[in-house]
Amino acid sequence: MDTDVLKDDMMHSLLLWGARPRFLREKTHVMPTYGLVGHNGTGKSTLLKLLAWSKLPVPKNIDILLVEQEVASDDKTAVEAVVSANEELVKLREEASSLLQDSDNGEKLSELYEKLQLLAGPADDQGPAVHPPRAHCFQDSCGARLHKNMQVRPTKSFSGGWRMRISLAGALFVKPTLLLLDEPTNHLDLRAVLWLEEYLCRWKNTLVVVSHGLDFLNTVCTDIIDLKDQKLNLYHGNFDPYEKQYGQLRKGANKKYLIHEKQRIKAAGDASKRKGKGRGKEEEEEEEEEGTAPKGPKRWRDYRVKLNFPEPTELASPPPLLQLIEGEVRRSQTLRISRYSQHFVDQLKMEETPVHYLLRLHPDQEGHVKAVRAKLGKFGLQDEPTNHLDMQTIDALADALDGFKGGVVLVSHDSRLISRVCEDEEKSEIWVVKYGTVTFFQGTFEEYKEELKREIKAEVDELS
Repeated sequence: MDTDVLKDDMMHSLLLWGARPRFLREKTHVMPTYGLVGHNGTGKSTLLKLLAWSKLPVPKNIDILLVEQEVASDDKTAVEAVVSANEELVKLREEASSLLQDSDNGEKLSELYEKLQLLAGPADDQGPAVHPPRAHCFQDSCGARLHKNMQVRPTKSFSGGWRMRISLAGALFVKPTLLLLDEPTNHLDLRAVLWLEEYLCRWKNTLVVVSHGLDFLNTVCTDIIDLKDQKLNLYHGNFDPYEKQYGQLRKGANKKYLIHEKQRIKAAGDASKRKGKGRGKEEEEEEEEEGTAPKGPKRWRDYRVKLNFPEPTELASPPPLLQLIEGEVRRSQTLRISRYSQHFVDQLKMEETPVHYLLRLHPDQEGHVKAVRAKLGKFGLQDEPTNHLDMQTIDALADALDGFKGGVVLVSHDSRLISRVCEDEEKSEIWVVKYGTVTFFQGTFEEYKEELKREIKAEVDELS
């Protein structure tokens, strides 16, 4: 990807629909929330970084904060990570610490303490507050309370989900004028995603979010920005109206393209006939042997991938949970279980093709691709398979799971995928893992979501 070309094109596009005019024009209490969409690899993350690094035209008085999809981990404690998100606060504290070394700096220290009180809360006898009250709001960030013993743990000791929560808490603590979120729902559980939706719906500053979650974009966004061919196109409304408008535009573009292709093919055919007159039979046969016959026209098409799997293995009734805990599991000798972990992608070799990956897993079947494919599982365990996938791939995954004849246990925060997979209530069940227990939810997934939303709304009301 040519970053310079991307940057130049985006600067032009931004000036057209722009950050600057909208930032200055909006008089409402709720500022616009932009959903940035596009296929994987089109440059969405690059655009957010260019904005965060002030490489794109944004007013100088606009403070920007970017929360990246891969959250860095280090020796900072959770509280330090949250507070350090406010660079101004960190700089003032460092300056105050330096001035404390000299007793002649009393007046300057007083001024600094006044600024620190405004940013971080009241100071105590030891100087400025170490744990500002506003920073403590991260205990309820994304609907999960971080206990005191966890607050002093280094961020590198947390899972990806907790690191994302801490990073989001820092952003919510700072409350920047322009908040940039790059796939914020990755590594979050469903409850945390719904909590974030509720909180961002009340966000009073401008927000640009990259997400593959259709429900998330529909709930949070007021506008959609489509990034395609290094160009930005703005659509007013959330994702559903955008999808409808985009579909109509694409249909019109396809129609124009097909008309153009028919005209081109007809013109080429007429020219070929004129050129072919007078040529001998030998010349035509010679051309066919050399393989110079013209190729058929390329046309735009919608492709749907369908994966065919073997018939399912008969499974006995599920054993009691205690037997599973004790390790007592009875499996059919013909049962094959395949597991997809959310961290598998980190173990893949980038230069390896999918077929080579399968062959490496089964060295006894070297060179026998069909035999390797036959080893695909009949019972699938899917752990957050949508992380890092775009919407088109998630839809393809939903189609594949829908057509899969075996059993599947799916762990996911993606509401749309769960809704698709659990559409048939007779063939699916909702299991809720909470407080160390697993319970069967007697109802639809939508009913479960509504129950969670009511709880979350009450929680966010208390924070507001």
